[in-house]
Amino acid sequence: MTIIADGPETADMIVAAGWAVSDHAQAADILALDWRAQVPNPFPHTATDCGLLVLVSLATIDAADALLAGHSARFVFGTSPALIAAELSELGSLVRGARAADPSSDERARLQSLAMELARLAEQLGAISEDDDASGAALADRGLAYQAEDPLDRAPARPPSVQRIRHLIAMRRLRDRFFSAELFADPAWDILLDLAASRLEGKPVSVSSLCIAAAVPPTTALRWIRMMTDQGLLERRADPADARRMFVDLSDAAFDQLCGWFALVEARGGLGV
Repeated sequence: MTIIADGPETADMIVAAGWAVSDHAQAADILALDWRAQVPNPFPHTATDCGLLVLVSLATIDAADALLAGHSARFVFGTSPALIAAELSELGSLVRGARAADPSSDERARLQSLAMELARLAEQLGAISEDDDASGAALADRGLAYQAEDPLDRAPARPPSVQRIRHLIAMRRLRDRFFSAELFADPAWDILLDLAASRLEGKPVSVSSLCIAAAVPPTTALRWIRMMTDQGLLERRADPADARRMFVDLSDAAFDQLCGWFALVEARGGLGV
């Protein structure tokens, strides 16, 4: 796997993550870019078939995400070697897979889920290495494919009030006062709730603000946004007033499903608000 970096500092971070950087390669499998301070526009590189590992910040993620739409890109917040290594591994698999026969959708979903779990573990290991007093939380095995039964008392899917959704989000954040946030590592529900409330309020949601609402490390949030978009739960659209920014919306099908959940909960006694 040939990796080229956009500068010596970026190259040092890639090497610290355990990957070699080529100085004289004419073509790269992966191009590593440091856009934490500023996003160049237009994109200065002509390579379109290589993977892109991009170091970003909350101040630059929106512009970077919009600029690289359509590219095989992975974004990393911070400079954790473990996290960079995990993203490079996933990106390398993606580049190799794109040049080989396209795997089935089930296989892609399995590999994506595995890559996300490995990256999540890398984030936890990185946090532990940064704080000698940190202790890992014992997480339940989420490999069991439990599926709830289809409810017989399904209620009409009427949209809930914005206040009800925001209250539920606030109640979820209260958990962090009593339990380690690592116990609730999957942000999909927080993403769905925030986008549903914003949809009812008529407010657009940028990638950076959704990363904050997900209540997990931003790199984790980006992976979940990407996976949920691939599954048709989320939709991305360009900001009509600023092409340098992308908005994220709930798909109509996902919004209907969420409304159905709220309606069913109400029919069974409600959320107590």
